[in-house]
Amino acid sequence: MTVFNLKKGQRAKITAVKADGSLKARLTSLGVTEGATVELISFSLFKSSVLIACAAVRVGLRKNTAQKIEVDV
Repeated sequence: MTVFNLKKGQRAKITAVKADGSLKARLTSLGVTEGATVELISFSLFKSSVLIACAAVRVGLRKNTAQKIEVDV
């Protein structure tokens, strides 16, 4: 299951971040790392992006990026 598959308001634990290079570095610097708890705040219109909360940070992610973050409910 990925972050994009969560329902609005649902929390989960990140099990893997399947990103490379600068994307992985950017997510890590924002606190989106393995073992962190993430909450899906909302979807954009037409579900093209998501807003998540991880630690004390809210992050907007495109659909393809959100699908690279695997979670366990």
